[in-house]
Amino acid sequence: MTILNLKKSSLLVHAIVFALIVLPVSFCIAQQTSATVYKNGPVKAKMIDGNFPYGDSNYNGITYASDGNVYYVICSHNKKSGAQLFRYNPRVGKVDNVGDLTTIVGEDRTKVINQGKVHCDLYEYKGKLWFGTHAGAYDRTYPGGHFMSYDLKTGKFEDFGIAAPNEGLVAVSMDTTRNRMYAVTWPGYSFLYLDINTKKVERWMEAIAPTPQQGPRSLGVDPITGNVYWHTMFSTIQVYDHSKNEISTLEKPNFKQPMFNIPMGKEGVNYSVGVAWRSLKWSEAYQKFYAIMYFSDWLVSFDPTRGELEILDRIPAAPNKKSGGTEYTSLAFELSEDGKTVYYIAPYTKTNLDGTSADSEIHLVTYNIPMRQYTDHGPIELSDGRRPRYCQGLEVASNGMLYIVGWVNITDRTSNKWINKLAIETEDKPAMDIEQSRELQEINLMEIENPLFRQN
Repeated sequence: MTILNLKKSSLLVHAIVFALIVLPVSFCIAQQTSATVYKNGPVKAKMIDGNFPYGDSNYNGITYASDGNVYYVICSHNKKSGAQLFRYNPRVGKVDNVGDLTTIVGEDRTKVINQGKVHCDLYEYKGKLWFGTHAGAYDRTYPGGHFMSYDLKTGKFEDFGIAAPNEGLVAVSMDTTRNRMYAVTWPGYSFLYLDINTKKVERWMEAIAPTPQQGPRSLGVDPITGNVYWHTMFSTIQVYDHSKNEISTLEKPNFKQPMFNIPMGKEGVNYSVGVAWRSLKWSEAYQKFYAIMYFSDWLVSFDPTRGELEILDRIPAAPNKKSGGTEYTSLAFELSEDGKTVYYIAPYTKTNLDGTSADSEIHLVTYNIPMRQYTDHGPIELSDGRRPRYCQGLEVASNGMLYIVGWVNITDRTSNKWINKLAIETEDKPAMDIEQSRELQEINLMEIENPLFRQN
């Protein structure tokens, strides 16, 4: 063999060794380091004060509408106030109270329980926002939840009446193709729908969830078939078949795998939760649903056509992702407009040395579906240094902002806000343990720059 051939042979050997050893290792490292990203933050947020001292909660009720305004509902468990619809104009920084929903439907709060909540998304359709109402406080004087719409141009409400006597509408979804609104009632957990064209309601009286538990909080409407899906709170999924106008339980897929079956109850809380998704959203890009599971924070996809479930990742706040810790999963779970990115406001509770709960905070988490990339962007923090402690409402806006409605402690005990809030909560505290705090708190809209936003 010539010297030239020897050199070529040596180069070839080195090239093969490099390809077999160095390149695979480099590729593997890239995969591992890009799939999970932990950022310190904080994620800065601006608070928009609606000046509603009776407000104490929000559940899903927030949207960035086509008129460029943010509409959101702040709920109240207090018998002296109904839920309030607000409008925020981000172009000029102005917030308006659109109205008290109990007053709007013409009910007398001195005689009946308020329309204290909106526990669903605000769906925009044909220039209107569509939603359903729910009780804050509850007794049998509660008339029942109303289906309603709000005209963005005229500012007028339309009341479609009470869907189920003495029952609130705890989960509502909309089929804009077939002009229907679907709902689950509380406390009886019956399933019903409103036909918008005829204004008639059809209701299935048999409970779709065990009433001592916390039933479904999210309904998934398949825009292709018109079928509606929800979780039974055990290991199965139920479906309303639009073509047959009937409800059935799916044998497959189901949540019987051991990894889904973690303890869901919480000590000292007056309800329990079986295996279930907390929130479910449709992705047009992938023609399937994406859901986040109660307490475990598993991100799963559900393909109704194939009847398949897929576990993608756990998407809790970074400290819980690292340690395996769990929290009460938030409803603040949304997809980007293109359906390829998950946004989630993940709760995290710090722990004292003695094992008791300490301060709570919320983290902004995103998940890139095609890249399978999880990112915790860090805890959310206001300009005055306060960190919101709880959140159940999120909107991914097309103006490059994220909007949340969050709880934050009032730290200035000499302020009028503190004094007024103390008087209100001393007189009539919210009913649910999960919404109470060792400190007085306010709940307001908050504006965050979307870290993933890219202008065209």
